[in-house]
Amino acid sequence: MNPGHVQDEWLMVQVANGKREHLEPLLRRYAGPLSTFIDRMIGDRHRSEELFQEVFLAVWIKRRQYQFPRPFKAWLYAIALNNCRAEFRARAGPTALPLDDSSIAAPLAPEPSPADTAIATETAALVSTAVTRLPAQQRAVVVLRVWDGLSYAQIAEIVGRTEATVRSHMHQVYGTPIPFTMAV
Repeated sequence: MNPGHVQDEWLMVQVANGKREHLEPLLRRYAGPLSTFIDRMIGDRHRSEELFQEVFLAVWIKRRQYQFPRPFKAWLYAIALNNCRAEFRARAGPTALPLDDSSIAAPLAPEPSPADTAIATETAALVSTAVTRLPAQQRAVVVLRVWDGLSYAQIAEIVGRTEATVRSHMHQVYGTPIPFTMAV
């Protein structure tokens, strides 16, 4: 096990025992990746920031429910995913959302031509739009696997499904072409 994960779990045990000063290092450590995950799930930066705060409030409120040595990251992301699902229900379902600049992949060439930049931007927008059109469960699996680089086992724990189901979701996404309409 990675020493960083051990430290996360140790910090969470301290938080579970009511030592709130140990919550800050966890909040700082996961601020970037968790905010990005929530934003990719929700697609609304302002609401994503609110949900991020709600997730860490839930961590504090549910601190006694944390079961050591369960990986903290999986527990945290499960709370975040549940909050995203609640948001979807409140909105009556997710909608296609525009791509923000932070989601555009860095170009491979050191100095891309304007045409290459335009193609990369359009491709990133199409991929982002396609991901936001996926059902919430598949979207969570894709975002956690592709952008957060989690293993199938970690994703299974976060989404509360078996590893086989998680793999099936990825296969459904990659095995079935997602229809794109390109503007000419």
